[in-house]
Amino acid sequence: MEIAVAGLRGLNKQLRIEQVLNAASELFATQGYEATHIEDIARAARVSPGTIYNYFLTKANILTALAVRHARQSLPARRALIRNPPDDPLAAVQAFEKLLADQALNTLGRECWRVIFAAPYSQPASRLHRAGIVFNRLILRHYVQMLAGFQDRGAIDAKVEIKELADLFTAIGTHHFGQFISSNAMTVEELKSAIEKHVSLIFSGLLSQSQKPARRNGTRAAVISLPRGVASKRKR
Repeated sequence: MEIAVAGLRGLNKQLRIEQVLNAASELFATQGYEATHIEDIARAARVSPGTIYNYFLTKANILTALAVRHARQSLPARRALIRNPPDDPLAAVQAFEKLLADQALNTLGRECWRVIFAAPYSQPASRLHRAGIVFNRLILRHYVQMLAGFQDRGAIDAKVEIKELADLFTAIGTHHFGQFISSNAMTVEELKSAIEKHVSLIFSGLLSQSQKPARRNGTRAAVISLPRGVASKRKR
């Protein structure tokens, strides 16, 4: 009996948390993060302000929970692309960046992303700051998995340091996304185009014109040669 009651209480708590998150997401989108107060969220969620403070303590923690929910909802599509990417490494990286761009504003607006990006400076060591670090590492890990697969299949030179290459693509995407959220005028399509130009530039310096492209499934796949500064470290 006690176990059943405890389970019911846990379920009710989770339902109230979802109510709060849904209300906060709607208010952040319609009236902005800074203009939204805990009391506004409580009224929209039909709970007391004390309940929200008990669950989250701060508005920043509500945003952190929304960001975590966004990341979890985005994972299936990202994993599907990593498992079955386009045959060409350039097309695969561009497809992954376009997916990230399309997912970015599904649940969080630009102002919310600005707060997350500013967290290392405005809220160092906070939950929001730590969440941002985890999100960045997650993208990096996905890149490593995808690029390592291309290297295993011979589409990327064996001497290319995959971790450093993944770092580079992650940094490019982060840089342009930062520009995107800092401007209310920049569109998602413009964001994609800006990233695509830099990714293409990197690959144009990596593609070996002297090497014969590898063939897979009747198609030609680009072979990426050793780039400067992205070489595997060797023991002397």
